[in-house]
Amino acid sequence: MGGIEITAMLYVFHGSLVVKSIEKAHALVDSLRAKRPDAAFVKVNGDDWSSSVIEEHLGGQGLFSNKYIIMLDRVTENAEAKENFLGFIPAMHGSANIFIVCEGKSNAELKRAFEKNAEKVIVSDEPSAASSYGRKDFNIFALADAVGSKDKMKAWMIYREAIKSGLESESILGTLFWQTKSMALADGCRSAGEAGLKPFIFDKSKRYARNYSKEELGRLLKDIIVLYHDGHRGMVDMESGIERLLIR
Repeated sequence: MGGIEITAMLYVFHGSLVVKSIEKAHALVDSLRAKRPDAAFVKVNGDDWSSSVIEEHLGGQGLFSNKYIIMLDRVTENAEAKENFLGFIPAMHGSANIFIVCEGKSNAELKRAFEKNAEKVIVSDEPSAASSYGRKDFNIFALADAVGSKDKMKAWMIYREAIKSGLESESILGTLFWQTKSMALADGCRSAGEAGLKPFIFDKSKRYARNYSKEELGRLLKDIIVLYHDGHRGMVDMESGIERLLIR
């Protein structure tokens, strides 16, 4: 986030992992506000939504600043916004102000509008069997299973296959984060409902968690998060960083 200049743009964060999208959106807001503390900040959620509020900030500017930073936090949870929001997206793209949109899982029409108009679109989705992180014949969850089994050599070999298959390091790291977080959740909970996981995922993660101590799981989760942020800051090479993580 540190390399983003404060120019008129539309940024979108959406996906089924809503909390992750919110965290990323707030990180961008904090970064932009630190660069331009004189910019007026406005946050609009579903309860605050009205077409007039958005129209007011599409072309307007702050009384004591040259620019607005407007965060729209899951506004489509509002019935009126769900009907009208799509029509505002091109105008946000062309506005003199900065719009940061944070949404949950979006429909196909909304996704197309985001991709067409936003400067940057960040999707945070739960890995699923239907997801494709590269070639269709490569099973990224084989890597997750190897990590769960604590088989370092197998995990490393599958990881090298993943890289050769054209999978991006960030996607691979996302799968490792999901697997480690699932194990940590399952380890600390008595049921799938309590952990917020599907029964099959809970049972498998509970079994894998027995291969790690609580301290090991906590450290692995922390190392994955640190690697993600350091990789985005350009402080480390994410590909080699994942490799070190797997064989350590």
